[in-house]
Amino acid sequence: MTSGGGTGDIQAVHRVAEILRLFTLNKPKVTVAEATARIGLNRTTLHRYFTSMVLDEILERVPDDATAYKPGRLLLQLGAVAQGQRRVLNVAPRYVDALSVDTGLSAVLSLWGASGPVVSLVSEAGTHPILITVRIGAMLGPDSAQTRLFLAVSQDQDRVERYLKGLSAEARETLESQFESCRARGLSRVEVPAINGVVLAAAVFDEHDVAGTIALVGSTASLPEDAAGTEAALLRAAALITEELGGEDTRQAALTDPAA
Repeated sequence: MTSGGGTGDIQAVHRVAEILRLFTLNKPKVTVAEATARIGLNRTTLHRYFTSMVLDEILERVPDDATAYKPGRLLLQLGAVAQGQRRVLNVAPRYVDALSVDTGLSAVLSLWGASGPVVSLVSEAGTHPILITVRIGAMLGPDSAQTRLFLAVSQDQDRVERYLKGLSAEARETLESQFESCRARGLSRVEVPAINGVVLAAAVFDEHDVAGTIALVGSTASLPEDAAGTEAALLRAAALITEELGGEDTRQAALTDPAA
């Protein structure tokens, strides 16, 4: 393999993908011999790939069959993430549309991506004279209301710590200083001076953890500090999505659990 993202690296990724495509619902176990026959690479090369993928928890050996491999912890984790996000995207649209209509503002659903929250669904059904447009696929930074909320309420401390480690000490301190307020209110509010805008976000949960954030985006005039009715509408939409996903607001659970 070559360094610096050369052709050797690309070829290695392609070969890993070829191996992973061999696993299906009807064939959850694969041997090196089967991979050799299907992919066409020599057995020694494929054995090295399988061994490396076990070390990185992409695959694991089947306990009762020393020659077979099955999806490992990392693949199961990624599968759960993908399935959870698919469920959110199936459930959320009607609530996001209704929220936009009810408040007159742009409503946004964001899901956690590889490096932070990503705008995954936008409804601009609102009729407010000043409607701020949000681009689907936009990656949200550490100063966003959604990022603050994700990190404040997530039960996945590994994910939280990985994200925080990528920040400067000053940026991390600023972000962490917002967590307590986010947990207490169940909301995160951030003003965006560049567009004279405001983002107000609430979290939605599935049975595992925070599944996404639903947010309202408006101008400082349309989202004043005392916008209690708007906040209530946002929290209600988040609660309805959470209920349909079979989740529980972990913030509320912590507040009501005597042992918490």
